[in-house]
Amino acid sequence: MPSHHLPNQLSFRESLLFPIESPEGRRDVLIGGLVVMLLLPIGWILNLGARLDVVHRLFLGERPYFRGMRPWSHTFRRGCVSAATIFCYLLPANLCFGGALWFSVQGYSSTCVGIFSLIGFIFFVLGVFTLPGCMTVYACEENPAVLRDPVRALQRAWEHRALYVKAWIIAITSIVISFSGLLLLGVGFFFTSVWAWEVVGYAFTIAMYNQPRIDSE
Repeated sequence: MPSHHLPNQLSFRESLLFPIESPEGRRDVLIGGLVVMLLLPIGWILNLGARLDVVHRLFLGERPYFRGMRPWSHTFRRGCVSAATIFCYLLPANLCFGGALWFSVQGYSSTCVGIFSLIGFIFFVLGVFTLPGCMTVYACEENPAVLRDPVRALQRAWEHRALYVKAWIIAITSIVISFSGLLLLGVGFFFTSVWAWEVVGYAFTIAMYNQPRIDSE
């Protein structure tokens, strides 16, 4: 169901400003960057969980959206679920790429290597395309069943394809901008990357929940 408190349109400006327009958001970007910098890979997992929590509160309209990763144990568990989902969705692609590498080392024909590489690339594109929508639905509705149904996740992303593609454009834009953090002695990237992934969470939440679903019209 659409959440009527969400903005009527998916805006570049509102998406890019969402993580830093409030004191709580700016504090979370700072905390998230420090956690990643000091506690890799645990810090990355904590940030994954924090993003799910922010998306859930955004979906429900529960302010403040940013709460400094509290409670930390809950945030870490959610992050583990997110990390496991990413691993599983990209596993078919990685297996195919590994198979292509193995055939290449064993001296098999380039055709065989090319077929495995192509299949791996297709799986990778489908996995990456589907993951943001799948994780957004899980974060908002807190139903882990959606994570075990990648076909339905892909269908749901396709149902929202107009805004979904725009959300992807916003996501890619924010990720590209985040690399500017490397100019700050490289350390700045820890903080700009946290900002970028919060932008991603916001954009896909609007894309998935502020437009009528085709199958319900």
